Amino acid sequence: MGTFDFLASLVKMISALAVVLGVMLAGLWAVRKLMKKTGTGVDDGQKIRVLSTRYLGPKSSIMLLDVLGSVIVVGVTGTQISMLTTITDEESLERLRSSRTGEKDSQPFLDQITLYKRKLKTLSLVSSQLDKK
Repeated sequence: MGTFDFLASLVKMISALAVVLGVMLAGLWAVRKLMKKTGTGVDDGQKIRVLSTRYLGPKSSIMLLDVLGSVIVVGVTGTQISMLTTITDEESLERLRSSRTGEKDSQPFLDQITLYKRKLKTLSLVSSQLDKK
């Protein structure tokens, strides 16, 4: 009798796990479908593109945006977004567009790594000075 109760409990547990995993996978599928319909996915017909981002500090950065062919410089903080200027110089615009053709911009990630690296060096210097005292 004990073996039968164990097998019944095991079957119930596995079936409950299968139901939970099925619901999670269905939810993931629905979220992906919804994200594609709302335009947050990557497509070639985007009206607004982020050309470049430079992080200045925690929760602050400067972004170059291409909005319907116009290049706008925007300052972003934790609480607000401000338009700084619009780039209208044809030579600058051509340079920006030629540097963006066919390559992914990995600069923001490298900027973050560099920022964290500087913070770690600063912290290690401060801790070493405190250890000397």
